[in-house]
Amino acid sequence: MVTELERNLLRRFNVGDVLHRSAVRAPEQTALRFEGQEISYGALAERANRIGNLLSERGLGSGDVVAFLGLNTPEYVATWFGAAAIGAVLLPLNAMLRGRELLDALRRAHARALIVEQALWPLFGPDTAELAAIPVRLFLGDSAALPDGFAPLAAAMEAADSAYPERVVDTEAPCTLLFTSGTESTPKGVVNTHLNWHAALLSSLADLEITRRQRPLLALPLFHVAGLYVLLATIASGATGVLLRRIDGAAALSAIEKEGVTYLVLPATAYLGLLQVPGIEGRDFSTLQFCVAFQYLPGEGLARLRALVPKAHWIGYWGQSELTPLGASTPPGEIFAKTERADPIGRSHLPLEVRLVNDQDQPVKAGEVGEIVVRGPSVMLGYFEDEERTEQAFRGGWHHTGDLGATDSEGFLYFVDRVKDVIKTGGENVSSQEVEEVIARHPAVAEVSVIGIPDPYWIEAVAAVVVARKEVSEQDILEHCRAHLASFKVPKAVHIVSELPKSASGKILKRELRRTYGG
Repeated sequence: MVTELERNLLRRFNVGDVLHRSAVRAPEQTALRFEGQEISYGALAERANRIGNLLSERGLGSGDVVAFLGLNTPEYVATWFGAAAIGAVLLPLNAMLRGRELLDALRRAHARALIVEQALWPLFGPDTAELAAIPVRLFLGDSAALPDGFAPLAAAMEAADSAYPERVVDTEAPCTLLFTSGTESTPKGVVNTHLNWHAALLSSLADLEITRRQRPLLALPLFHVAGLYVLLATIASGATGVLLRRIDGAAALSAIEKEGVTYLVLPATAYLGLLQVPGIEGRDFSTLQFCVAFQYLPGEGLARLRALVPKAHWIGYWGQSELTPLGASTPPGEIFAKTERADPIGRSHLPLEVRLVNDQDQPVKAGEVGEIVVRGPSVMLGYFEDEERTEQAFRGGWHHTGDLGATDSEGFLYFVDRVKDVIKTGGENVSSQEVEEVIARHPAVAEVSVIGIPDPYWIEAVAAVVVARKEVSEQDILEHCRAHLASFKVPKAVHIVSELPKSASGKILKRELRRTYGG
């Protein structure tokens, strides 16, 4: 008689199985190179097994949320695979958040476990009493710095079973929960399933050509969907990933040269940051074969980078957390031939169907601008505990991305703009309404509108236009923002004006503000 567990293990897809099976295939193969360490697939899988088992021993299982606050480390990698194996859901906490933002994310997600890296513990600030409500609290760092109520992760792992934890986990069960700021003041929780991540793997092989022969640089933060995506593709293919704690220009260049990196995936701002590193013209990029850029990379910067790495295939990429994080990309070699519009994003990824529609959800013709809608197995399960938003996004059987695009006569897709006012700055999404609400709480502010304006480094920068009720300086507004917002949400510019442009109905005309301040 075949048991429920046996039947589940027989034909499911589980993210935890990905590392386990790569370790079975080649246990001695190096999975990660990290700060001078070489970690084999067998050793990495053992760490993941121990984390999965210790979570299970402490009562966690299917659907329970495991939050992680840390920079990129082997323990972070192992936590995702270990949690997935037992059916737990990883909540990667954005390391750019602070205090109340972090606590609100943990509360909204009903987190039952929290792992915190020592270096980021101060982000919680002095008020950590609410963390006591989380049953399992683990600390990655020195035992001498152990916060009250936390247990050392290293000791807990050492005491846990090293065998692979086999549990019944449905292929369409939640695997990750990612809070992503859209145009609303409250960040949306994107729930991605194991099936979603399996669909992403199909694209990584077919569209991005991440194979065992590559050596990817794993510098994207693992709290970002793109960082998880490149990590999963690396582990599934059996490649060796070069793991960096964070995106850092000098460290990235050093890793490319010393570790023989062949595959690079970075936001446009990080590529532009590389160009600012002194002596970059003399660095050795001979091993690089693929350079993938998400977010629009301006032509001048792309031309300079192409001259530095003439043999690499450049790929422009567009995707969303809601699509795990698929969408479209430019096939290798085509990005430089497509100059009909700015920001070419290519062709839809392997498992997806992409369409452009008008306000009535009817398809538009080539050359016309429409909202990008998508369907396929990488589309999220939905927004966490938000049926209304989910139904609105999925209307008509398509996921409505909120982004605008257009195609040329050959069906090649170009990104045009955002339907709503989300600001994409430095690879992060910022809700203009969230920033407006914070600024509006300043006692000297009468009205405020927040917009995104072109910026040579951030690609798009957050800017605030303020009508004051009494005397206030730009610096006063900035200090107020820094006290209540993550650093990437703080405006790069504040303009104090006598009035805001409005329509007859009283709606603030943001397009006029962009025209005035975006030059």
